Amino acid sequence: METFAFPYHILEVNYPDSGAAISFGGGYEFTSKPRAPDQIEYILNFKAMWFFTDLSDAKLDVNKNPKMNMGRLEEFYNRHKMYGKFWYPHQTQGLLKVRFSEPLKYKIAENGGGRVESFSMKLKLQP
Repeated sequence: METFAFPYHILEVNYPDSGAAISFGGGYEFTSKPRAPDQIEYILNFKAMWFFTDLSDAKLDVNKNPKMNMGRLEEFYNRHKMYGKFWYPHQTQGLLKVRFSEPLKYKIAENGGGRVESFSMKLKLQP
């Protein structure tokens, strides 16, 4: 499996509701223990990424500044799509096995020289 190698983002973590909750009369609520581990969602917020080009023939250069290269990130996404698992290097929990939970979406800045406006990606923890 490949490792996600784009470290310049802000990480948000969302834990799902665990177990089924049933409300009874008098305000009493019963919650059952979940049958499977939580499928935690990780939201990666990127402030900026760039499409770099080779000046000689104006083709995309995916080797230039690889940690901030949008062309390289797009290639990574296309290899995994919504079903392929990969490793995400979490700052405190080490390598986590994840997959993309939403399709890649971004906007290229007008007259930005290949700069991509801020965007986010969602990952889901996999068993």
